[in-house]
Amino acid sequence: MNEKPYHHGDLRNTLIEAGIGLINEEGISGFSLRKVASRCGVSHAAPYSHFRDVQDLLAAMGAHVTEQFTAALQASVEGLEHPHLAIRELGTAYIAFFEQHPAYFPFLFYHSGIAIQVEETADGEPPYPPFAVFHAAAGRLFRSLGLPNRNDSGRLMAVWSTVHGIAALITSQSIHYPGNWRDIWQLFLDSGGKIQ
Repeated sequence: MNEKPYHHGDLRNTLIEAGIGLINEEGISGFSLRKVASRCGVSHAAPYSHFRDVQDLLAAMGAHVTEQFTAALQASVEGLEHPHLAIRELGTAYIAFFEQHPAYFPFLFYHSGIAIQVEETADGEPPYPPFAVFHAAAGRLFRSLGLPNRNDSGRLMAVWSTVHGIAALITSQSIHYPGNWRDIWQLFLDSGGKIQ
């Protein structure tokens, strides 16, 4: 096997990205460090310089996607005071993130093992970071509309379902839409997406 040259620190991310592709194709039952190494063109021992075992790689894959996703969402609302504009930009960023990284969607929501708690819990466990950004922006919007907080979970699910559904459609290889996917979110907000 010919080993590919890597710059310092590049192999770790290469293994993570290859792992995401592998698990999407073969599922957890077909996932192994040996197969990931093979995809990267490195020796079977090479991943062990970065990961203790397959569980360590899986955790790193989840953190890798979560960190990028959170950063994209946070950047989209930074400095935006108007709640309507913030939710518009946040939804657009959510869709754009998975449009740019389609392999991340099935990995994150079907293989990574994340758990997203919609309602706040009393146990003090922090919410899933990208969802926390979405939750905060939606809450600001609901308060700006003078809506009582008793139905926040349902309203949040309505808004989130729309952007998440668009992201799911984008990442489906069997759906071909000639238009701009981000315009669907804008259309929802401009015409039929009134929050009640």
